[in-house]
Amino acid sequence: MINRKPNTRFTFIYFLLIFIVFYSCNNKESFTFEKENFTVDDLLDCKVVDCASLEINLLKVIDDSQISTTINKEIEHVACSILNIGEQTSQETLKEAAHQFNTSYQEISEEFPDETVPYEASINCELGFQCKGLLSVVMDSYVFTGGAHGYGSISYINIDTKSGKRIANKSLFKDYDAFVSYAEKVFRTQHKIPEEESINSTGFFFENDVFTLPENIGFTDKEVVLYYNQYEINSYAEGPVELKLNKEEVLSFFAIKVQ
Repeated sequence: MINRKPNTRFTFIYFLLIFIVFYSCNNKESFTFEKENFTVDDLLDCKVVDCASLEINLLKVIDDSQISTTINKEIEHVACSILNIGEQTSQETLKEAAHQFNTSYQEISEEFPDETVPYEASINCELGFQCKGLLSVVMDSYVFTGGAHGYGSISYINIDTKSGKRIANKSLFKDYDAFVSYAEKVFRTQHKIPEEESINSTGFFFENDVFTLPENIGFTDKEVVLYYNQYEINSYAEGPVELKLNKEEVLSFFAIKVQ
């Protein structure tokens, strides 16, 4: 005899799987990335010309949509600004920026041939977090143009997946000032700064003695990262300062979905 009674357990599992697939498709953007490598050798024959040392690995969305093109330009723009030194205008493309960086080295080398140490720059990108409305890209860079030491930094690039444009820090929040107040409390706790004392009482350099968020705010699957690069709130010797917040505890502050 054929059993015509429905298998309720199978039916439940089937619809659960359908829900998971539907939920995932509606909460994750399907951007596919690859690493694009670029060195100064792509510009010049460095066997016959004195060149700066340059190694760049950028993330790049590999499809041809307009949004993907915009995302790639936003990432490239940040890399260009890192290579910009002195008072020169930041270039629009990576090749232009690399050429400008190398030219700066060659000019200073010609002027001071016995004193100049080769310029060096390295940039590497990783995808920190991705959800339906947000891409958070981490750019790790190091630039040396002479002096006692180079400068390493972390840049977080938060991108709106609907427009492909970078999201300004203040636009991430429903109430920016409320989040600043919350972050200051966590910061003071982490660095043992009593509430009644100055934020700079333990040696930080916050401007006008007022706590501010860093220039770089990033995201991982579980955390919101507040990243102060060297010199931003303390000396080079003290290094960068990183404050990690549990994402679940701060979701209500954000104007966009970050999970």
